[in-house]
Amino acid sequence: MTPTEPTAPRSRARRVWSHAWRLLLALAFGGLMSVGTYRAPGALQAEITLQPTAGTWFWADVACLLVCAPLYVLRHRAPLLVTGVVVALGSFSFLSAGLVVLAVVSIATRRRWVEIGAVYALWLASSLVGERALSQWVIQPEVLGPSDAVMVVSQAGTAALLVVTGMFIGGRRALIASLREQAATARREADARGQTARAAERNRIAREMHDVLAHRLSLVALHSGALEYRAGLDPDQVRETAAVVRANAHDALGELREVLGLLRESTPGGEEHSRPQPTFAQVDDLLEGTRAAGTPVTLVLDHVEHDDLTHLPVTTSRHLYRLVQETLTNARKHAPGQPVTVRLHGTPGERLTLTVTNPVPATAPTTPLPSSGWGLTGLAERVRLTGGHLDAHLTPDGTFTVDAWLPWATTTTEAPA
Repeated sequence: MTPTEPTAPRSRARRVWSHAWRLLLALAFGGLMSVGTYRAPGALQAEITLQPTAGTWFWADVACLLVCAPLYVLRHRAPLLVTGVVVALGSFSFLSAGLVVLAVVSIATRRRWVEIGAVYALWLASSLVGERALSQWVIQPEVLGPSDAVMVVSQAGTAALLVVTGMFIGGRRALIASLREQAATARREADARGQTARAAERNRIAREMHDVLAHRLSLVALHSGALEYRAGLDPDQVRETAAVVRANAHDALGELREVLGLLRESTPGGEEHSRPQPTFAQVDDLLEGTRAAGTPVTLVLDHVEHDDLTHLPVTTSRHLYRLVQETLTNARKHAPGQPVTVRLHGTPGERLTLTVTNPVPATAPTTPLPSSGWGLTGLAERVRLTGGHLDAHLTPDGTFTVDAWLPWATTTTEAPA
């Protein structure tokens, strides 16, 4: 079952209820209007303010309600037609008064001036005709109250109020829909950026894997070729060559299994490609450089020795360096000057855990630093491909925390520097 399935029935129920309570309110309003006019059906003929034909009119009123109520429910299929019929019939029906109000407000939410103008004119004309019909069939003319002019002005004001209400509701709905679309667009763009970052990270890993494996496999091919074509090798030379082949094949397999490699910075001049790639042995220089840039950094080793970290497998060491480098860059970018704590703990042969924390300032930096790459998205992809995991989150106390762990494999050979 998908996460959206349980919410679908609730959404439908909310939609049904949102229409039902309006319809019930309209019927209640019409009922009050009817009671106020007719009092009780059994006393229609005895009511001195009513015409003798008021009893017949009451049942015609009920018939109008039976027509208007289903039409109002189906108004979304033909809004203008349904509203016109409801307004026209509602002018002769006290029971349908609430439905007329809802129909006019509903058509106004569409914010189409041609439709609003047509309904407005029909409202005024129907009100005038309905008033005359009521004076002949229901209520004695002397108790009807205001003149036609006053009635038209009153009805015009009422209709204008309903139109303004409907346009306000329609504008609010349009704003909410626009905000939802913007949020959906932002989510799609964020997903696209994440996919681009992950694809770029994979491409960079592929390039580095080529650099690492090409060296080792070329040595394997070279020495295995010597074993094949040089028949005069003595046993010691054969053993030595075979040991080199075995060692490089073992290390190449380790590199491939871990799907690691140093991700080189893609500078326009390509200078980074000629440099030895940094490992955890250079992390002290990285921390000093960060402190010199104005960010206090504390390195905490928890149940792990510094010597163990400097003798990590080369790919893990490179990866750990990049993790520390990127998290420090992220802290400098988003929380410049805030103290950063880098905590390392782990066990050889199991896993190595890195936790980097820094408080988040109340206000964003006025001159934020530029990004050094794909940031935490690419970093998470890098860690995932090693078999590890990275999680970045903001704690309730306002501390930004990056938790990552890497497999800590033990190797029998040292990779070349």
